[in-house]
Amino acid sequence: MVQRGQIVKGALAHFLLFVINFFVLLGVIESLQIFTVDLPIINAIILGYMLLHTISLLTIQLSIQILQLIRIKSPSFLISYYFGFNDDETIPISLLDPTKSKLAVIILLLIISGGPILYPIFAIYGFFLAYAHLASIIIDPSTILYYFEVFLNYMPPVLMLIVAIVIISIVAIEFRHS
Repeated sequence: MVQRGQIVKGALAHFLLFVINFFVLLGVIESLQIFTVDLPIINAIILGYMLLHTISLLTIQLSIQILQLIRIKSPSFLISYYFGFNDDETIPISLLDPTKSKLAVIILLLIISGGPILYPIFAIYGFFLAYAHLASIIIDPSTILYYFEVFLNYMPPVLMLIVAIVIISIVAIEFRHS
């Protein structure tokens, strides 16, 4: 039987991870606006790599978290998940075991290719943006509608569709294998 403390701890962990993921998403969305400015080609390539990498990792992170929320398990933060195991230990979630899942290999490649650096960069950037926006909303409450409109304009529906397809497919694959 699951104890009340475990439920509260799991709910708080999921909430905290959703907040972190929201800050990362906010940082990515705001960084997409930089492409409207004329950038040198090398800066555009680096920013494009950072954005594609972080969007991929964020999508997989959210899908794994939703899967664990459905199964009422504590969330796994993918950036630090693999660092918690020794070489001789088996990974308890088969979806995240690179010897059993191709998705886990992709996750490991994303982590090795800069995940622990890029993910916090966008999270911190998103946090400061959210803090600045909230501070301006407190000063002028009419800006809530303006920021909601800006969010809807800069969040392309195609990106949301891709994220939804990836999340649904990962959840479906995991349910099929269990």
